[in-house]
Amino acid sequence: MSGHRRIPLPGSQRGFTLVELIVVIIIIGILSAVGAVRFFDRRGFDANAFAEQTRAMLRFGQKLAIGQNRLVYAQLNGNTIALCFASASPCPAGSYVPAVGGNGGSGACSPSNLYCAAPLGTITYAITPTNASTLCFTRLGQPGLPAGTDCNTAGFTGATVNITGDGNTTAVNIAAETGYVF
Repeated sequence: MSGHRRIPLPGSQRGFTLVELIVVIIIIGILSAVGAVRFFDRRGFDANAFAEQTRAMLRFGQKLAIGQNRLVYAQLNGNTIALCFASASPCPAGSYVPAVGGNGGSGACSPSNLYCAAPLGTITYAITPTNASTLCFTRLGQPGLPAGTDCNTAGFTGATVNITGDGNTTAVNIAAETGYVF
């Protein structure tokens, strides 16, 4: 009789063996131990946040120069990035760009209401060309390098701020002529 079907008995069920369940639990434990370390490492996130903050500050500096019809300087001294109305570093009293919404430096800059940002922990940044540690924006928003009490846009080929954290580098670029920050 080849047409017989096997009918399962009541109470007999298929399932996983204890060995299979233990192996799955061990694999999940190994993956979570490796993944948790990577998940809780914030350096990559902090570097990206500082890059976005730098872009926002530079864009604000350019818009402020256009809106107030005056020169605005972005000072990048390796420890902080600050906006100022004078090329002297540190920014002299009475010529600093006030922080938007109050405390711009969160204790990183002096005075505390100077519009400034500082990288967190092991986040570092470097600017190229190296002579662009102070950038300026003209009344038309063009970027350049300080020249006395003026902003020299002639020969300015742009600048790049490379922000490094967690082994990754994020570039913040300032385009020549237009001052577009990307």
